[in-house]
Amino acid sequence: MKNWVFLLLFAFVICSCGTPKASVLQKSPSVFLVSVDKKATSPMDVIDVQLSDGEQWVSGSFQYIDESGSGEAILSAKGYDSFGLLVSAPKLPFNPIKAMVSYRTEKDGIIKSILVEFDSNN
Repeated sequence: MKNWVFLLLFAFVICSCGTPKASVLQKSPSVFLVSVDKKATSPMDVIDVQLSDGEQWVSGSFQYIDESGSGEAILSAKGYDSFGLLVSAPKLPFNPIKAMVSYRTEKDGIIKSILVEFDSNN
């Protein structure tokens, strides 16, 4: 029984270490930058980015960008250990305080989400 509990705990720790992490900054009233950190060898296909004030949710259009500081557009997150999502949501009816990034880690796999609070130093 002890071995089973140990293996379950070990599997949980390993899975939680591989979870992508993100932060979000508001660049202008309608443009937001979501920075994502993950293992370069882990695939990640972003499905949707939503912005919220805690009650309302709105999807924004997004584009992958290189996190090197150039802001250059990239085609996907494949091979990158960090990348950005430039999110555009014109005419928002509220001031967003958080974002949710929905993604897949394998083709036709389960859709997972990361909920991110806005950085306080906007």
